[in-house]
Amino acid sequence: MVVILFDANVIQVKFANWTLCTRSCSLISDLLTQELTPLSYKILCYFILNPNRIISRDEFVSSVWANHYVDDNAINKAISDLRRLLKATEEAPNLIKTHYKKGYSFISEVEFIRELQSLSQEATQEQVISSASSEIELISTQEASVKQNIEGSSSLERLKNKLKKHKVIKPNLVVSVLSISILLIGLVYWWQQQPQTLHLQSKKLSISDSSVYAFLSLSPANDKLALSKLDTKSGVDEIFLIDLFTHKNTKIISEDFDSYHIGWASNSNSIYYQVINNEQEFCEVWRADFLVNNEVSHKEKILDCKSQYILSLAADEESNRVIYTKFGYRNVPSLAALVARDLSTGEEFQVTSPNLDSFGDRYVTLSPDNEKIAFVRVQTGLRQIFIANLDGSMQKMLHETTDVIRRVAWNRDSSGLAWYVPTSKKLMSFDLISEEIISKSVNTDSYVSSMLPGFNALYGATRTSDDDIYLYDTKEKALNELVESRASEFMPITVKEGFYFFQEGDPAQLYSYFGEKISKDDISIDLSTLSTGEYNKNNDLLALSFDKELRLFDLRNKDLKDSFSLQHQIVNLSWFNDENLLLVLKAKQGEQHIWLFNVKTEELQKIIHKNAKGVATNADGKIFYQDFYNNFYLFDPQEGLEKKMLSLSDYPYVIWELHEGYLYYSTGRNLLKYSIDTNEETYLLADFDINEKIITDFSILKLSDGYKFILQIHSFKSNDVVLFELL
Repeated sequence: MVVILFDANVIQVKFANWTLCTRSCSLISDLLTQELTPLSYKILCYFILNPNRIISRDEFVSSVWANHYVDDNAINKAISDLRRLLKATEEAPNLIKTHYKKGYSFISEVEFIRELQSLSQEATQEQVISSASSEIELISTQEASVKQNIEGSSSLERLKNKLKKHKVIKPNLVVSVLSISILLIGLVYWWQQQPQTLHLQSKKLSISDSSVYAFLSLSPANDKLALSKLDTKSGVDEIFLIDLFTHKNTKIISEDFDSYHIGWASNSNSIYYQVINNEQEFCEVWRADFLVNNEVSHKEKILDCKSQYILSLAADEESNRVIYTKFGYRNVPSLAALVARDLSTGEEFQVTSPNLDSFGDRYVTLSPDNEKIAFVRVQTGLRQIFIANLDGSMQKMLHETTDVIRRVAWNRDSSGLAWYVPTSKKLMSFDLISEEIISKSVNTDSYVSSMLPGFNALYGATRTSDDDIYLYDTKEKALNELVESRASEFMPITVKEGFYFFQEGDPAQLYSYFGEKISKDDISIDLSTLSTGEYNKNNDLLALSFDKELRLFDLRNKDLKDSFSLQHQIVNLSWFNDENLLLVLKAKQGEQHIWLFNVKTEELQKIIHKNAKGVATNADGKIFYQDFYNNFYLFDPQEGLEKKMLSLSDYPYVIWELHEGYLYYSTGRNLLKYSIDTNEETYLLADFDINEKIITDFSILKLSDGYKFILQIHSFKSNDVVLFELL
């Protein structure tokens, strides 16, 4: 990457009838002086350093934005803004020229004005040469200096003799060792003073005992807490405010459809909220202003949003615009990009450009100094925390993790971020200056689904939902819950005459179901969570993966047979035969191709070069896979031919399993059976909507009396809003 820097002595740059002041980042003409934004200043500097040559868009992305996620609209807007500043005149025509499909060029001669230096270049060179002198010369110089300054002093004479005696010791080395020792002692002392485990006791802030609270958000002043609360009678989510000084709960928004708070105004006296109903394809964003007693004084509609998902929003009130998560990016319903909207004109421009294989950019939040935004890029199995300027420039990825991150919070002086990881029960913080991450384990007296780090306290909500294992009998049309606990059970995998599933923990716990009896298995799983797995009935091997780790478990002998660490993240897997696994691997560039992995030789071979997110093998040895848009293909590896079998692109969420010539799939509210041979589709479970339960995974169990389905069902339960206090 090219670093955009002038020589330190350059104080002005003159071109055409303009003068650029490098110290104040301002542009001066005969008529006016105007201060440049950081982005405009950086682009102009790059033009000045590269005059009279074509600069491609790719070069701008790598050199000016310093990343690879810049949309063309952002580049166009940045160049347009700079052109408006450099208004063309007869004496100074248009300085920035567009070259069709090539890039831009800066047409001007430039003159650099430098300030006078007290030291000549030769003197500076002598200083550099002197600082690089040899050990003997260095010690001789030190001795001469000591001799000059300690003449007539008997005590210092003894010091001089010691220096002569120990010439081989470098003074710089001694100072360095002492400095490092002092630093290490200080760090050890600091580390010992830090509580690496936070033992917290929850104090209830909410007043209802039978409600579901979610989407907690602290006001910029940290004096109010906004949240949604489910009205159990109407089944509609409403918005409440909790005063953090008086703990008073006030309902401020109640609409015919669900309402969710999605952002704050910087004065903490206004909120932005979303009203949404997916069945009627209704989505609007509103602003509500309220009085000192938290009563709403004014409401105003901001925009119409075409989304099935809940948004997030940051308000840039100085520019009278909002930055929000806009779903449907590149015509993918579940893919979100950050978009800035001018509230005066309604004009929008794109701030971020996520990859097609991701779920996009979410959970945007504005820094207290109103200069930066932070957001989370949601990838398959990964979360990436970014910061950027409000116009999307200077995007920087701070942290990448396999942990689930639902939001990040700024500290008071905008110098750091914090977030909570519910799966590992850790509170994480990132210092923007030192770029260090601090992790602290959290021990609470209740299951916590979310935790908000405030300036001086921690707030959160107890768990609103979990995943439980159900058994569904298609003949009797009966749905029976097998496991009910506040811990989540997940990823059912059928084997001969039974099935396995996992329970959350560190590490995850393996359970089995045989003969209508549930047992805890003794197999040690060295992973805190799992992303995908499949059983091979021929060799009794269970393949499990998480991130880049792959494990093979021998279910006969109840032990770990083999483990592998791959270079790329494993998105999905399926047994191809007894020695080979089909792996969907995610590359750094975002591609997700299908590979054949030999578990004996560890040889990897790419066999499908198209993007995929799910894969399976049928009885004929053909490969069935799902692309990013929920289209399904059948690929013959022998002939190298593929055929499109089914399109479910209208659904943003599809889980599926291939079994004996049929594709079984669910969109969350149903369970269907699709014949690959006849294209016939049959509903096995229709309109599944019992107390807001959603099917999140399933597996098929073939028994002597027919088929049964093991369903992983996500359900909502009542919870509390709490203040966490140290024990």
